[in-house]
Amino acid sequence: MNPSPHSAPFIPAHDRARLVKVLLIVGAIAAGMSLLAESLTFAFPLLTDDQELGDNPLGALLTLVIFGIAVLELIIYVTTVVAFLLWLYRGYDNLRAIDHSRPIDYSPGFVCGSFFIPFANLVIPYRAVKETWQKSLPPDEAILSAPGAPASFPLWWLFWLAASISGNISVRLSFNENIPESTVTAVSIFASALFIVAAFFAYQVVD
Repeated sequence: MNPSPHSAPFIPAHDRARLVKVLLIVGAIAAGMSLLAESLTFAFPLLTDDQELGDNPLGALLTLVIFGIAVLELIIYVTTVVAFLLWLYRGYDNLRAIDHSRPIDYSPGFVCGSFFIPFANLVIPYRAVKETWQKSLPPDEAILSAPGAPASFPLWWLFWLAASISGNISVRLSFNENIPESTVTAVSIFASALFIVAAFFAYQVVD
């Protein structure tokens, strides 16, 4: 967890930031498509196990579309997570080259790994992103700005956590046969909406 005492060269992270922003836009579009497709199921029920394809062709088509979008969302999500971690690693590692008088709280590797550590992933990633922003500023601006951060930072983290929790709940509910399909769909739509908002604020955080 302790950061390395050795100095690191400054390597700009702008290209990585641009990639993350593009992926956030694509992910938000995919989430919007998912939201729309799942909303249509309230008017056009999906194909059920006891139905033939000819009994509900529209429902079969909608089922296929939703499945395809879900696969696309998963690919985009994994790619975005990898790109975001690469950006954060580079940005946090650069803090050691910007100002040696301001030590960093964690190692870049631990910051990225903290996203996958239970409980730690609720706090440390946000603190690391906030620290990266603050210590990337010139010393005089950093003093004036600390300990605050732009409003987009806590909003991003709040909506990101809410979207992640809602998405997990939606997946768990989908495996419970006692839960009405309409309830599962409503939770999934809610999670997609939260993700779109989280992506909007994340776009402002990444720089």
